[in-house]
Amino acid sequence: MKGIPIVSVSVALVVFIVAFSSIQVSHSTLSYHMLVNVEPKTNPILQGDYPVIMGNVTDQAYKPVADATVLILFGSEAVTTTTDNQGDFRYQSAIPATPGTYEIDVTISKTGYVKALASSTYTVNPYPTTKKTSANVTTALSNTITGLPISAGNYTVSLGKVAQWNLETTCFVDFDNKYMRFLKTCDLYNLAPEDFKVDQQIIPVVTVIQYNNTYRLFPESVYMSAYYLENDTLNNFVTGTWQSYTAPN
Repeated sequence: MKGIPIVSVSVALVVFIVAFSSIQVSHSTLSYHMLVNVEPKTNPILQGDYPVIMGNVTDQAYKPVADATVLILFGSEAVTTTTDNQGDFRYQSAIPATPGTYEIDVTISKTGYVKALASSTYTVNPYPTTKKTSANVTTALSNTITGLPISAGNYTVSLGKVAQWNLETTCFVDFDNKYMRFLKTCDLYNLAPEDFKVDQQIIPVVTVIQYNNTYRLFPESVYMSAYYLENDTLNNFVTGTWQSYTAPN
């Protein structure tokens, strides 16, 4: 019986080891995919309102992705924010909306995940120019400061002209035969006192709501919206607007 050729087996083993050692090992890391949803908080909105963009980011298992970087592009704005622990993000524009239809584009990025994209749209409607009364008669709406006060329960809603707005965030408003001083109102326009290095162009028109002997300022669009409402719908709208007011610090 012939013996096994030991030398040949040894050579084959060496060749196998060398060949195996030449195999390249991948050092790439596993990347997960993200699911993104983005939409306007309200659609459509009225001219002069401030668009609010909101959305959510999850992984493939529909679990929230926290601390992801969110780049939001819409209108003339490009802003960056991050997702919270629930994977949510939100941004309110600092620029009053003008009529038109706008696209929202978001890009989400985070280490360990594939970059994700999403988009949506929203519409900004112009101020209406006519109103139908309860008698089904169409009347023209004046866009001037002479608009009559609106009564809603114990509330009175008026249009007011900003006569002065100084660097100390004090507004002097002329409305309904009254001339009053409102302190610290720049936050109404999403502006901070430090933004004002020099006097800014006056924002001409605001909404003034009176309840008992208290007066509060709101954007012009509040009056325009209230003008087209009647009865309980009007009362609920004005009451909700009043209660949602956040006093400036």
